[in-house]
Amino acid sequence: MITFLSGGTGTPKLLRGMQKVMDRHEISVVVNTAEDIWISGNHISPDVDTVMYLFAGVLNTDTWWGIRNDTFTTHDEILHMGLGEYIAIGDRDRAVHIARGNMLREGTRLTNATRTLCDRFGVRENVLPMSDTEVTTRVKTELGLIHYQEYWIRSKGQIPIEDVVRCSKTPPESTEEVIQAVEASDVVVIGPSNPITSITPILECRGIKEAMADKFVIAVSPFIGD
Repeated sequence: MITFLSGGTGTPKLLRGMQKVMDRHEISVVVNTAEDIWISGNHISPDVDTVMYLFAGVLNTDTWWGIRNDTFTTHDEILHMGLGEYIAIGDRDRAVHIARGNMLREGTRLTNATRTLCDRFGVRENVLPMSDTEVTTRVKTELGLIHYQEYWIRSKGQIPIEDVVRCSKTPPESTEEVIQAVEASDVVVIGPSNPITSITPILECRGIKEAMADKFVIAVSPFIGD
């Protein structure tokens, strides 16, 4: 078994290759959730969804976001109503956000909600949110603290960053499922996702570093070109 630490773009490209050389049941992925956000009353877990859609064979690999050949009728109507939904959310993708949001409001753990959604998509790999604790990555700018998704999508990453801040009501903890996956693994791979906004939040969760201490760990560099 191999456990991967993953964000939403770099590591899924590595996972796409690993699918070709590994048994699907031997892959566990601990996914960053510090970019999760509630929009239009629904819960988006972008990095989890990218990994889930990849394994389900429906990921839009042109954007590495959302579902291939999705429609955007609801999003267009929301913009027409002047509600300012700055993330273009596809209709099928939105159905996932609605389902997850409803489960969370009913008290379901994010881990269990993710398992339910993966079952619906026929995903056999073990996809695990890094924590059930709500964590948010914000960037500090001259305009104040901005959610990372808003900074990256609405501001197109054009505002100078003074700092990157992790926000949570309680210190995030790795789930029992994450610790079990790491402990059962022969190798832990730190994937080529953004080290500040995707990988560090996972390693900040209490318990995971200790679980990795005696494991063979490989880190794949996220840096390309110059």
